[in-house]
Amino acid sequence: MPDDMSASPERRRERRGSFHVRTSVAGKRAPPSPVLVYCISAIALLASIGRTLAPKEELCLGSFWCISLTPVSCKPQGIKYELHTLPVDAKAVTDGDTITVYVNMANHPESGNVPQEVQKAVIERTKAWVAKNCQRANALQKIILDAGYRQVPNMRGEHVLAKKYQIRLRGIDAPESLMPYGKEAKEELVRLVQGKSLKISIYDSDRYGRLVGDVDCNGVSVQEHMLKKGLAWHYTAYDRRMELSKFLMNGHFQWESQARASRTGLWASPDPEKPWEWRKKKRIGTM
Repeated sequence: MPDDMSASPERRRERRGSFHVRTSVAGKRAPPSPVLVYCISAIALLASIGRTLAPKEELCLGSFWCISLTPVSCKPQGIKYELHTLPVDAKAVTDGDTITVYVNMANHPESGNVPQEVQKAVIERTKAWVAKNCQRANALQKIILDAGYRQVPNMRGEHVLAKKYQIRLRGIDAPESLMPYGKEAKEELVRLVQGKSLKISIYDSDRYGRLVGDVDCNGVSVQEHMLKKGLAWHYTAYDRRMELSKFLMNGHFQWESQARASRTGLWASPDPEKPWEWRKKKRIGTM
């Protein structure tokens, strides 16, 4: 008969490699094997290193141990969170640097914080639609709108609950609507974002309650686009990023400097008025 069959159950379990704690003759718990301690420490270290590797990779240790190496996405410093919007309506573009967007609450970082009265109003409004009770549906719609939400169609035409945000494009300042090139700036922004879903990296909020962020439209930086089109200034009072600036960097023109050099858009004028100076004149009544 083989040795394993004649050994006690405790001895057989230990020989099979299980992690049962060994005991001494006196029945007291023996200290863990140094080899086991080192192995566990190595596994923990490899797991932490794996967070920076490519997605869906596995590190296998022998025949039985595999660690999933799930990466942590690396975001630029200062980003608080990201918003992924529903398709943007042309009417939601206020001017060349401000957009009103709606975010599907199902994909929202605050999806669990929708007020109960809004949740109830959405359910009751759906019932009113089915019953063709327009008066009831409109009253419930007002409750939803007053709370900062709205039911809007998604890409499939389904009505979903969305929250409204006003977004100020970070780092640029476009001409005001009544300024030269103000109309052109708004129209260009409409052409770029109309009907598109945007990815917005939120950094802060301004004194008007708008969220300040970098806007990506199908892989295109909206700020970069507006600066290169000569329809915005680098807003240096609030943003010092060199790629937005009018200066040369490593011998290359930056986004604003490209438009200046080619006299694109508002840079066709020798000395275009800056929007922050225009606003200051309006505030003190010198216009």
